[in-house]
Amino acid sequence: MMNQRALLESAGLFMLAYLALLALALPFGNAYAEFLLPLYRWELGHLAQDYHIQSVMLGESHGEGVVMLSLLTRYSVIGTHVIPPDISISCSTLIGHALQHPLLTLSLAVAWPATTSMQKIVQLCCALPFLLLLELLDIPLILLGSAQDLLIANFAPASDSFMVGWMNFLNGGGRPALSIFAAMMAVICGRMFFPEHSQPSVKR
Repeated sequence: MMNQRALLESAGLFMLAYLALLALALPFGNAYAEFLLPLYRWELGHLAQDYHIQSVMLGESHGEGVVMLSLLTRYSVIGTHVIPPDISISCSTLIGHALQHPLLTLSLAVAWPATTSMQKIVQLCCALPFLLLLELLDIPLILLGSAQDLLIANFAPASDSFMVGWMNFLNGGGRPALSIFAAMMAVICGRMFFPEHSQPSVKR
């Protein structure tokens, strides 16, 4: 259990890491989203079998950067309702949503107490695959959920959709919760790969 001093040090380190990443997000946020775009396109191509994906690209809406999805429906069924083909749908979500994950996950991985600097580096490295998983669970599914929400509102009222439910979960506080969970998993994996008992002991 951490004492008060260690807790304050971790809190201070978290704030420093968070502010540093936030400062980097301002000029490089779009570049980060651009880096993820091929992964978004790949995932949407595999998940959106009921649609014809026209484009997945970056844009701007009301002065804020967004990831935009344009698609056409194929013949499909939601609940007991038939969705006609060739309906054009455009939806978007903020690039800032994608940036929330590295801000929180990496800051926590850096700030979490470690026996040595090497163990802290291992924790940070272990956070990277979890960060990638978070990004794949967020933006593409949010876009699909938004598209399905529009279809349900217009063609299949009162129908249920996992994608819409997931979208509401993320927008209702699930996004930071998943980021915190990912950071904790990174710490656990870091301790497994670089356990404390592997450190050389110092004899006095």
